Amino acid sequence: MTIAAETVDRAADAMVSMEGVEKWFGTFQALHSIDLSVAQGERIVICGPSGSGKSTLIRCINQLDAHQKGRIVVDGVEILPGSRTIEAVRSEIGMVFQQFNLFPHMTVLQNCMLAPMRVRGASREQAEAEARKYLERVRIPEQAGKYPAELSGGQQQRVAIARALCMHPKIMLFDEPTSALDPEMVKEVLDTMVSLADDGMTMLCVTHEMGFARRVADRVIFMERGRIVEEAPPEQFFSNPQHERTREFLGQILAH
Repeated sequence: MTIAAETVDRAADAMVSMEGVEKWFGTFQALHSIDLSVAQGERIVICGPSGSGKSTLIRCINQLDAHQKGRIVVDGVEILPGSRTIEAVRSEIGMVFQQFNLFPHMTVLQNCMLAPMRVRGASREQAEAEARKYLERVRIPEQAGKYPAELSGGQQQRVAIARALCMHPKIMLFDEPTSALDPEMVKEVLDTMVSLADDGMTMLCVTHEMGFARRVADRVIFMERGRIVEEAPPEQFFSNPQHERTREFLGQILAH
């Protein structure tokens, strides 16, 4: 980050820090006093029932949803709603959504090249080399010349991951990246995410894939009604949850 004037003190290795963050949609309060610190290289899985504030929490990190109270600091830069810090911070964050959000009129390669050229100022040659590298990274280099409609859902989601990686993000946010996929396509996307985690990427993942959480997460966070109810390492979270509501949720989700 280069915005020195808006750089703030932070915990030694915190990549993301949220302090007392609150968010409203009209009169509905979606987030209540969220406190969360994520270290560089840490993998966080966020789970909870529908409407619990999971997606809103991660969307506040890159200000797709602007918070109204509290502080959010990303890699030493405080995000101030409406300020010039937002675009700088967003350029350091990759985000993968439920829907793939690929440009249908562009090939896979063109989808991956666009942001590095427009935002980073990369040359066409540089952008293409990077795009091909990351398509190889997510194991679909042979799809470079195809259009999104010609790919399976799992392949499209892997393109979305490759597109995010082309910007060399410091943090990856995943908002239920497998929820729109057929069951047989889920594994290929989760395998790609596991590989990123193994490489030390800082990751916050909203997901109900508890097997992924057990394997990858450093911490699992359970949310309900806009609050963090419980957070713990996966072995403790799954074997000895402290909150009754966490136990109920796990009983329901692990029964399926």
